[in-house]
Amino acid sequence: MPRDLASLVAPRSIAVVGASPRPGSVGGEVLRNLQACGFEGKIYPVNPKHREIGGLRCFATVSALPASIDLAVLAINRNIVLDAVAECGEKGMRNLIVITAGFKESGEEGARREEKLRGLIARYDLNLVGPNCMGMITSTPQMRMNASFSRWFPSGGQIAFVSQSGSLGETLLECFEEAGLGVSLFVNLGNRAGLTENHFLAHLAEDDDCKAIFLYLESFAEPTEFRAWCERIVREKPIVILKAGRTEAGVAAVASHTGSLASPDAIVDAFLAQSGVLRVNTIEETITALRALERGVLPAGDRVVILTNAGGAGIIAADACERVGIDVPPLDSEIRAELSGFLPPEAGLGNPVDMIATASAADYENGLRATLRAADAAIVIFRPPLVLPDEPEAVADGIVRVADEIRDKPVLVCTLSRAETDVVRRLRAGGIPVYAMPETAVDALRFFHCARDLRREPVRDEKVRAVDLTAAQRVVASAVKAGRTGLFFHEGAEILASYGIPVCRFAYTDTPDDGRGLVSDVGYPVVVKIDSPSLHHRVELGGVVTDVANDGELDAAIAELRCVIDENRLEGARILVQETLAGREMIFGMERDPAFGPVVMFGIGGTFVEALKDVAFAVAPVTVAQATTTVRSIRAFPLLGNFRGQPAVDVEELGQFLSALARLSLDLPQILEVDLNPIIAAGSGLAAVDVLMTLSPEAG
Repeated sequence: MPRDLASLVAPRSIAVVGASPRPGSVGGEVLRNLQACGFEGKIYPVNPKHREIGGLRCFATVSALPASIDLAVLAINRNIVLDAVAECGEKGMRNLIVITAGFKESGEEGARREEKLRGLIARYDLNLVGPNCMGMITSTPQMRMNASFSRWFPSGGQIAFVSQSGSLGETLLECFEEAGLGVSLFVNLGNRAGLTENHFLAHLAEDDDCKAIFLYLESFAEPTEFRAWCERIVREKPIVILKAGRTEAGVAAVASHTGSLASPDAIVDAFLAQSGVLRVNTIEETITALRALERGVLPAGDRVVILTNAGGAGIIAADACERVGIDVPPLDSEIRAELSGFLPPEAGLGNPVDMIATASAADYENGLRATLRAADAAIVIFRPPLVLPDEPEAVADGIVRVADEIRDKPVLVCTLSRAETDVVRRLRAGGIPVYAMPETAVDALRFFHCARDLRREPVRDEKVRAVDLTAAQRVVASAVKAGRTGLFFHEGAEILASYGIPVCRFAYTDTPDDGRGLVSDVGYPVVVKIDSPSLHHRVELGGVVTDVANDGELDAAIAELRCVIDENRLEGARILVQETLAGREMIFGMERDPAFGPVVMFGIGGTFVEALKDVAFAVAPVTVAQATTTVRSIRAFPLLGNFRGQPAVDVEELGQFLSALARLSLDLPQILEVDLNPIIAAGSGLAAVDVLMTLSPEAG
């Protein structure tokens, strides 16, 4: 259940425990920041060494404070933090910011101290930020609070910024201020002993004044909860994340291709995309994306119109659009005729629209209004020439007027200059994102499109195939009872069949006629292989014979593989005969990530999968729509279409299979890994021809 953070984010009274008149002291900086930022509530310094600090009466202890104080900021020696937190709890203060370091980040003793702090948080039901944090800032028309030791106090805006890092957070605040981005809330989470990013996401979900959320994270406190809140929030406002570091992936399992191919960062990418979060990789990308998304207007389609008074810059913008898949369509005759009515004969009326250097403010305004009828967004390039019919600010005012009239279509402006002019300031005041170079403006438009695609409503009434969970559980239980950590092919096939994933036809050669019985149904050639739960890479061992074309070759293959079994002492191994399938080979896989849980994989399969590494991931649960998107995301996806006489692979069916595999991973937690390589798309449909499933040693 979401916590009430209203009095934490916007307190009426604040106690600064550890306040000091000494320059450079953290508690002193917090107190001075609160006084300097214009906080209108009451401030209570706490320090037994002083009677007065900064013109305010100073209290000796927390216990001596008046009742009903909304927030306490602790900047004191780590050895007395726990006592102070307990005092706050006894005093009835529920909102705390613990700036003090020396907790889990400092070693075993600090970790024990933090564990005790968590106990106090639970005992007194505290909303606690930190420890080891910079603090929190609120900058809105209603509340100005700098409860931190940051040197930067944002001028205010509609972006909420939650950061796991204090120093980088302060750096970004400075960058945002220089870029004209308004931050309404800044929270440095620190060690997250109490409140995490998920608590603040829950709070921001109900904040109508927040139009965009930005997070800097190095790890996730609780990924499932994070995903749930993001999926809810992005329907109304975009979430941008700069995710640094890599997940604690532990030792990757080597039995399956999934374990060897799944890079932690690829899993993070998949998780964030499924959560609806727009990931950026650099501070520059962060500023580009937030500048675009701050207004909250997303394009309905992919068409953009480019207006410019510099022809070359318009061409550069159009080329950049083509590289990222943004459509720059030609204008229809009606709009071209309208443009020709007020633009000079020398103007180019295609798209880009080159209005030439003498374009007036009216030309920009009328041209933007006319061309937006045929587009979903506009990039306006305006560099004031030496001679201009109007003041440059008039051009900015005209652009803002059109953007206000047509509020459902984003307008971006490129100035071809990094100077912070009155034109730039007027545009930004009007909610127009401004960029120096055409390519950056196109990058911003790409972020618009990504945010829009992530926001689109998921398919709620998907056709999900029925599963036979009882049958699958029975197979797993039998293997666990036998003390095995792997499954035979027929056991894996039964589990897959329970989830609607077909396998090729097969038979064991337990009697001389078993293999020939299968041949009479499927015909030659067939494949003969060793089946053993302990054998993960049978090809390298010589455990597979392909293209077996007649009875004599079948007998010889069986004899050869029995020798391999004996030589390698593969107890309990059996010999398997399978039909030969020809077609495009794909790989499906599943592994369990320590941070995110079950992760499924899809890619081009066969013997080259580890060399090509053309695979994509999704974190369970996975809807069919998400699974289909995962399938389409691999580089070689065009090869799954009509290709060299082969019919197109059923992408919807691939999505069903991948979604079913994700469901299997949630239903059967005893299964650690699944490797289906390959699944072959043949004329008769899709079928797995190799099945590897490993079980947890602790499953029994």
